[in-house]
Amino acid sequence: MNKNLIILVVLWILSLVGISFYGGAVSYGFFIVITLIPVISLIYMLFVFLKFTIYQKIDIRNLISNQTAPFYFTLQDESMIAFSGVRVIFYSTFSTINGLNDGIEYELHPHKGIQKKTQIVCKYRGEYEVGIKQVVIRDFFRLFSICYRNREPLRVIVKPNLVYISDLRSAEIALSAARDSGANRTEPDVLVREYVPGDDRRLIHWKSTAATHKLMVRERIGEEQQGIGIIMDSQRFSVKMEDYLPVENKILETVLALTLFFTGKNVPVTAYYMNREMTETVIEGTARFDDFYEEMAKFSFRKENEHREMFARILQNGRIFSRKMVFMVLHKWSSPAATMAEELSRNHIPVVAYIISDESTDRAALEQISRTTVVTVPTDADLKEVL
Repeated sequence: MNKNLIILVVLWILSLVGISFYGGAVSYGFFIVITLIPVISLIYMLFVFLKFTIYQKIDIRNLISNQTAPFYFTLQDESMIAFSGVRVIFYSTFSTINGLNDGIEYELHPHKGIQKKTQIVCKYRGEYEVGIKQVVIRDFFRLFSICYRNREPLRVIVKPNLVYISDLRSAEIALSAARDSGANRTEPDVLVREYVPGDDRRLIHWKSTAATHKLMVRERIGEEQQGIGIIMDSQRFSVKMEDYLPVENKILETVLALTLFFTGKNVPVTAYYMNREMTETVIEGTARFDDFYEEMAKFSFRKENEHREMFARILQNGRIFSRKMVFMVLHKWSSPAATMAEELSRNHIPVVAYIISDESTDRAALEQISRTTVVTVPTDADLKEVL
């Protein structure tokens, strides 16, 4: 209970005492005035609620995560009386507004308004509400306050940020390990995959079959491996937006940064991900990258896009074994991911796994798989420093 309201209650009690022991016009008049004050305050706040108007807009068409955009908002008094205390509360979980905070209280004059021009930064890719979230109104006696949700929230669609990286330290480590192993990527019979009905049984690789206890067949004999493979985790792991949005944003940001890095060096990239169905997208050149970026900007993560299904389908078609190197961008490490890394390692293909998480990862246990490098990427990390 605030100080002014306590004082009002004390005065109201004293007015009752005055009426009881003294009576008279002064005592009754004082009692009526004290009694009417809270009633008048509540009526005033209701009037402000009905006559108060908010205008807000973002002066840019395409919003990019972690980039500033002009933001305007206006508080307008469209009545004949002044508004003594109006405070706005902004959405702060997924966006920040420069130079403004929730503690500022505005006083508005009749038929006038206050306009603020500043900048907004949307932290994550996705669709969510930004700007003014709630409005707090206080009466002129400062006895009461009411907080109500903005009736016209500003909903935005934010595209992922593009990070330009000059080198990949983790990739250099993995490639160095692969070179030290002495693997020859043009050697016949190196590339193998699991047998599927219809394969030529003459191509069965008995050594790999004995090691894995599964029928394995040779593929692309004598053909040099080419391009880079990127496996993108597309599973939504939580129903809470504050949990999944930062992770999904960083997954897309990492995939795009890797793709941009390699296409800039004229290295073709093949991206593997679940999009209702297993999708295998080849990105070569700037034009194709632009198409891939737009696809990722609208991409939807889904609960049903589980690791087991995705990795099983990638292994089934076997084309990933023709890559020089494979990157995995995951929200967690899983047994299907470990199986994929082991299969790639048997075919002398180095793997870099980026685990997008704010929790610590047991890297020593994961790196027991040969030719596999594991990098933990926090959701607020600068990819130029981490990758």
